[in-house]
Amino acid sequence: MKRINFILLGISLLLGSMVFQAQASTTGKIAGIVLDKETGEPLAGVNVFIPGTSLGASTNLNGEFYIIQVPPGIYTVKASMIGYATEVRKNVEVRVDLTTKLVFKLSKTILQGEEIVTVAKRPLIQRDLTSSKRSTSKEEIENIPSAENAMDVLSIIPGAVVTSVNPVLNVGGGHTLKAQDENIKNIHIRGGGGGEVLFQVDGMPVNHPIFGGHSVLNIDIKSVEEIDVLTGGFSAEYGEAQSGVINVITREGGNTYKADVTLKKDDLVPQEFGQNYEYGSFYMEGPEAISDKLLPKMGIKCFSQTYMFLSGSFKRTNTQFNNHRTRQVRKLLGLFNLKDKQYNEYTFNVKLSHRFSSTKRLILNYQYNDSWWSNFDWGGRFIPDSLGDAREINHYLVASFKNTLSRSTFFNFHVSYLQVRYHSSLNGRTPDSFWHWVYNPQTKSYVYRGADFFHDLNHDGFIDRGKQTDYRNDFSKVVTTKFDITSQVNKSNLVKMGLEYQYKDLLYTNIQQGGWYLTPYGQFVFNGQDSVPKPPGPFPEYGLFRWYFKAFPGQGAWYLQDKLESSGLIINAGIRYDWIMPGASVEKKSYREQWERVTGLKLRLRKFKGYFSPRLGISFPISVKTVMYFSYGHFQQMPSSDNLYRDPYSNTFCGNPDLEPQKTVAYEFGFAHQIGGNLAIDVKGYSKDISNTVVNGLVQPKNGRPIWLAQNMGYGRARGIEINLKKRYSGYTSGILTYTLQWANGYTSSPFELYQRSQTNMPLPIREHRLNWDKRHQLLLQYTVSVPKNKHPCVLGLPIPDNWSLTINTSVSSGNPYTPGSTEFYVPPNSKTAPYIANTDLRFKKDWQVGDTHVGLTLDITNVFDRKNISTVWGFNPWTGKPYTYGDVNKPFPYYYTWKEMVRLRDPRMFLQRRRIVLGVNFGF
Repeated sequence: MKRINFILLGISLLLGSMVFQAQASTTGKIAGIVLDKETGEPLAGVNVFIPGTSLGASTNLNGEFYIIQVPPGIYTVKASMIGYATEVRKNVEVRVDLTTKLVFKLSKTILQGEEIVTVAKRPLIQRDLTSSKRSTSKEEIENIPSAENAMDVLSIIPGAVVTSVNPVLNVGGGHTLKAQDENIKNIHIRGGGGGEVLFQVDGMPVNHPIFGGHSVLNIDIKSVEEIDVLTGGFSAEYGEAQSGVINVITREGGNTYKADVTLKKDDLVPQEFGQNYEYGSFYMEGPEAISDKLLPKMGIKCFSQTYMFLSGSFKRTNTQFNNHRTRQVRKLLGLFNLKDKQYNEYTFNVKLSHRFSSTKRLILNYQYNDSWWSNFDWGGRFIPDSLGDAREINHYLVASFKNTLSRSTFFNFHVSYLQVRYHSSLNGRTPDSFWHWVYNPQTKSYVYRGADFFHDLNHDGFIDRGKQTDYRNDFSKVVTTKFDITSQVNKSNLVKMGLEYQYKDLLYTNIQQGGWYLTPYGQFVFNGQDSVPKPPGPFPEYGLFRWYFKAFPGQGAWYLQDKLESSGLIINAGIRYDWIMPGASVEKKSYREQWERVTGLKLRLRKFKGYFSPRLGISFPISVKTVMYFSYGHFQQMPSSDNLYRDPYSNTFCGNPDLEPQKTVAYEFGFAHQIGGNLAIDVKGYSKDISNTVVNGLVQPKNGRPIWLAQNMGYGRARGIEINLKKRYSGYTSGILTYTLQWANGYTSSPFELYQRSQTNMPLPIREHRLNWDKRHQLLLQYTVSVPKNKHPCVLGLPIPDNWSLTINTSVSSGNPYTPGSTEFYVPPNSKTAPYIANTDLRFKKDWQVGDTHVGLTLDITNVFDRKNISTVWGFNPWTGKPYTYGDVNKPFPYYYTWKEMVRLRDPRMFLQRRRIVLGVNFGF
């Protein structure tokens, strides 16, 4: 099977080298009509073009034109014809996958070169949008308070809930189990699960190879041109996503040289909840210097042009919860020492765009992420140097070759390589390094002994001695190829067809408590106990829980979609077919026999399986200011690799390579209307039926002990209403107010929920209930006051400075659901709601122009009013529905918690982010 995967990959590369392409899901379209201003008659043969680019078109006999393959951004568009004054339309904004409509009315003239300049307004109602989509430009992103990473845009997305989940599960008997990486955040869109999102960079997937729907790249906002978040029914070209798509379009170099440097710190202002935070970023862009400057000076003329965009960033912080671990000192650039902080992150990005001609272009993009950190553990606050640390290094390389075959047709071919390397342990130690032979003088023999368990010597609830001995080591490589062809077959139909193939090389090692416990095989090797089979993977003698797999799955897709546009109807219709081959590692006879022995089930593994997903979106433009739209689709996603391939040799948990795809059937109906000149309201309702979600369920073989097997036994539902009120920029202000009413119910909130309940003597759920991320009400306000350069509005008769902006983001939402404490045998999970959460963030920017150089200052304040928003994960009392506080009764027992007990229970993480003030400066040209 591994050989078949390589053959398929080779065929994909060969096909791609034989065709031309343009980048998928990263461009938009400009279309419209040109009329004679006096007569209103359409004008044929008018040249409509974007100056400084090769993009343009001529009008047909009906005066109509379209320009496809336009990258997102703000452009100037010209319409010119002999005998008519040229009309110049400035500030024309193009968004990915959408059509920008323009109407030119040309006036006759006898003067050559006469131009009439007008400024376009961004439309409040997007007539061809058939489902929910939020596009955010780089200018808008830079106004988001505290925004540094591309994913920070989610703070303004309605229906999006970002949760930090405690990765350590209490499994009873004093044991814990780490089921997920500490730095992974769950992003829930419209009630969906945390791993149901497709992350893309320039149209290519960058999801976590092992844990599925989570992004693995940290992309600094200086590298971003636009971010599109699709929360409704997305088109057939998007697969492996049930809830949403986040597509990040990165910047390319332009014709002029630009550079910028930004530095930020939070210790310039005295504050209680500072994080000893440091952030810096830079970017440089422009023509590549050798062909643009050096070779022409040598008399060598270049007939092609290369553009470059280079950026990088760092972020170092001790976080709000400093663990006070001894920090390592590193040599920076070999010049001076730099002490680590609790979290350290460095990114680098380079993007080269080479234009062979006006129709052919090659793009190379490389992204590098390196981050390392140690965690905060309230129970282990006295032994921070005995707790583990982690590091993740990611490389991402993509090559895209673009070629426009005609003004209406272009191809697209990409090849990308993603490498994710993760390691966590105590100072890089391996499980065997904790074990040694110790002589026992009483028995006059040697005993093989591991590290100290955690010990609470003075019984105050805090660990005083011991070492954390968990070990993780992953190395994953993913090669993806994509080819698609897009053609405007006539003025109404834009047709796209695409093929995808992805090959994964996955290596996953997770050994829990390897320095404390020997495996049964280790007991045989070192203590002479009964012989047992050797488990796979490194260090087979060690660990209480062991998860290991090496897998080589291949998967691909084919899709076809058509966008039909007319004056009164827009239809996006498509069909998608996905398939997967689990790979040779689970097809071996030895694997099958072991799997069937420990589960007691028959493994009906299919070497190839596929599934269809229909998609439909319809928009009805009732008038220039009113549109109705509807979408329907099937959205399917394979379970994460850890649920598919977790090995059957280590017992307790077992993967299932024959799992079915998880499925969501979603509907959306919306109505948008422009009110006056600068206001618009958008009301939409949505419904999602979710099935086949993965849950670890208990199976009992005839011979052997029970085992928890990954199964498609979960389900859920989400319903909601979303209301958006948007104000376009006018009178120096703009804003968006959004209210969401939502219900998110399901059988379980985690694949491990049934297991965890069984180990802590909690009854299993008997019906669907509120999920952990169910937010009944959510209110978001984003309001910006912006005074552009050379504008001086008066306040109380006095002119105020120019070139500044103030953005306020306010969010108010229902609290998190929780299961209340009770003496009843069965209490419905998540049947109570914690107090509401309210937060206000602020960003102020002021820029000055000094010659060709710009200088700017920024002020970011997070949680302006320092509200104590409650977390239900740490330090939360389920009996009172509030954080633990002195005077609480230790229910169901009739006595108060002691002072010593309360100190342990009051985990400082019981409150979310407190107020933080960050000052920054940037300068460039």
